Amino acid sequence: MKYLKIIILFLVFCNLPSYFLVKANAAIGQLLSYSTFLLIIVYYFLSENKKPIVPFIVFGLLFFLISIIVSAQNDDGYLVTLIKYFIVVVMGASVISDTTKEDIYIVLLLGCLSIIFESIFIEGIGGRYRGYYINPNAAGYACILGYSLSFSINNKKLKIIGQLLFSMAGFLTFSRTFLFIWILVNLISLLINYKNVYKILIGIVLFGLFLSFGDKLDLSTKRMHAFSGILEGKVNDDLKEESRTETWSHYYNQILNNPILGNGYHSFSGEIFGPEYNTYTVKNGVHNTFLMVIGEAGFFVLLYFLWIYGSFLINGIRMFHDNPVIFLVSFSLVMYMLTNHNYFENNLVLFVSMWLYIQIDLGKKVFEKKHLDLHQVRNYQVEYLNINAF
Repeated sequence: MKYLKIIILFLVFCNLPSYFLVKANAAIGQLLSYSTFLLIIVYYFLSENKKPIVPFIVFGLLFFLISIIVSAQNDDGYLVTLIKYFIVVVMGASVISDTTKEDIYIVLLLGCLSIIFESIFIEGIGGRYRGYYINPNAAGYACILGYSLSFSINNKKLKIIGQLLFSMAGFLTFSRTFLFIWILVNLISLLINYKNVYKILIGIVLFGLFLSFGDKLDLSTKRMHAFSGILEGKVNDDLKEESRTETWSHYYNQILNNPILGNGYHSFSGEIFGPEYNTYTVKNGVHNTFLMVIGEAGFFVLLYFLWIYGSFLINGIRMFHDNPVIFLVSFSLVMYMLTNHNYFENNLVLFVSMWLYIQIDLGKKVFEKKHLDLHQVRNYQVEYLNINAF
């Protein structure tokens, strides 16, 4: 079971099926994709822990049912996406229940090493490196996830090495989202320990050295100049170009057309749209999970979705003193979803979401047990020792 879990984690957190599908052999990529879901099913039936994560099941039922009823115009792949999603949230819960933060951390560390390897040994990538993750923004999220987890790693050497490598790999993606979240996570980490300020200083030095050697790494010249301006306190126009807010604005009118039930499945994904568009025209996707949910399934499904991820943030704040990593991972996940719309096909996001739910549930039980034990002690003091414990 241990080795089966490790294989599944590598397939999911290193994005190996998609990597082989795009970069190597399509047949191998498809085989790895189907193998991922098959191994999850096998693990589920072999595992003793079969407790489902109800909120994700309910959300999936609401989204897929309402969106396809509203419009089945873009229903290509609907059934496959639905089946894969429910395999992950129903059966994948068994895998992630047995997964520790150290497991995820090490797998992500090996995955992010592929970004650094690509920057050194592979030319002609286009200046933005992504390793196994195909997309630089997805690679940036893998790096920020590992970086957020690093604050809870007890092994100091592994912690420091991970923070340096995740930062370096994240900078190599030239992802605006990564840089923004990296800065915010480091600022929040000061609430954990003021000594974490040295991580910000080291990061700035690393960032400066990284830009200094940009020519040798075949980096994206346009973004390199834009990121260099940040060190001078300037925001280059290149960073504003094709910004996410500009992309979101293209969909606002469409959301207002049908805010209650949405516009139907895949209507915000960049696929073929309604009759006002040429049959062969493909638009840029909305690049925002929350706008995708309201745009395709309506306000009430979005409300339920916000309840799930809002509870992650709220509980993360409540547990910050005892377990700050819950908030850091929740915060980085929500920030990433503001720039990405392939929620149902993104197994990394789904696995992290389920891991957060389980960790919060465990944290609540520990919290309740502590307070229950304290309450019992106080009652004992009052009843048997005649001491006013209050």
